[in-house]
Amino acid sequence: MSLFSSLTTAVSGLNAQQSAIGNISDNVANAQTVGFKEIGTSFENLVTDSNQNFNQPGGVLAKPVYENSLAGNLVSAQYSTDLAISGNGFFQVKAPPSTTAGTATGSQFASSNYYTRRGDFQINNQGYLVNGAGYYLEGYAVNPQTNVVNNANGSAVPIQVTQLLDNPVATTKVTLNANLPSSYPVVGATNYTSPAPVSEQLYDAFGNTHQASIQFDHTATNTWTASITLAGATNPAATFTLKFGDGTTTYPTSSGGTYTPAAGTLASITETTVPAQATSVAQAATTGTAATFTIPYAIGAATQPLTFNFGQFGVDTGLTQFADSQVNVSSIVQDGIPRGSFQSLSIDNNGNVALNYSNGQSLTYFQIPIAQFNAPNQLQRLDGSAFSATQGSGAAQLSQANDNGAGSISSSTLEQSNVDIASEFTKLITAQNVYSANSKVITTDNQLLQTIINVIQ
Repeated sequence: MSLFSSLTTAVSGLNAQQSAIGNISDNVANAQTVGFKEIGTSFENLVTDSNQNFNQPGGVLAKPVYENSLAGNLVSAQYSTDLAISGNGFFQVKAPPSTTAGTATGSQFASSNYYTRRGDFQINNQGYLVNGAGYYLEGYAVNPQTNVVNNANGSAVPIQVTQLLDNPVATTKVTLNANLPSSYPVVGATNYTSPAPVSEQLYDAFGNTHQASIQFDHTATNTWTASITLAGATNPAATFTLKFGDGTTTYPTSSGGTYTPAAGTLASITETTVPAQATSVAQAATTGTAATFTIPYAIGAATQPLTFNFGQFGVDTGLTQFADSQVNVSSIVQDGIPRGSFQSLSIDNNGNVALNYSNGQSLTYFQIPIAQFNAPNQLQRLDGSAFSATQGSGAAQLSQANDNGAGSISSSTLEQSNVDIASEFTKLITAQNVYSANSKVITTDNQLLQTIINVIQ
């Protein structure tokens, strides 16, 4: 072994500690960077010649140790688009698109996918979800009517919110739950006053509002009429006779038989308006048959069929007749929707992205998948706390959040850097002392070399 060998070994020690201090510096500088993953340092000894009788100093080599799979703390955040993954996996993202001037296609995303735990996403001026480092969040398209996810061939694309308006939906069904007072005076009595009508706002295909009104009148024992009008329609009022059971009287069924409805329950519905306006007037087949009828209202040049649901024949739900002082409406529900404008965005734990509108609608248009890797610590690091897949990491495996080992997605939450400042300072002190020790070896070797030179002189 020569003094020059020990010098080169000490120099390798200096270089190794410089690498370690550089990694520590990177960690400390990014201690508050959202989604940052710390870099450790592994030291490996180099052997040039070593046996039972002789050892030639080889030195040391510093290699980075990536902690990509080590999660940082999750903290509450201000916006619903701030996302964090609780558990395994990464968000799949695209790099910012390139823009080709003078082309009709405009911005184009590259085919490469990248991965990150940095979830500080915001909607940009083009409707894309972009994080603080400029990466575009990817997701699957979802049919908002069926909630079916289109993930054929892994077709995740940058999420772009363009559905800023929700079209109106015409009312097709009105469901009434109410009680008519059994002891109410009958028409013709000196003290008779028609009960206040039951009203509900309905919508046509253009989103225009129309007031539907149902006027109930007590015409005889266990018998009422219901006169239904729709503002804006050219139809005359459609009037129906409603009979209620007393627990003993039998009524015909649609099959030609009879049944005995319980006291206070709806027994039959018969249209009495001339000319007739209703179609599909239900008749009890047995206890529990739906008590419905449909009126084809004429609104301008269009026909809007409205189905009224009064509950079930012979069952004490929907429309009933029990003791009360007035017509008592529990609920009246219609299925029409006015036109709405986009108000906010919400994301659930499964990554479903719903757009919320001013008309009360909440429709799911996207689903955010979670990317997992066999060896996440082998991912290639990129700027902005992003990674790319390598041969060592394996290809990305996309799953729905909470499936196949993938973590869940938390909205209004961010993942902090996984750097532990106290641990980094401890490593820094150790690296500094080891660096000083290696420099001391160089100083000692220099003194020994000077001694040899002096001997020669």
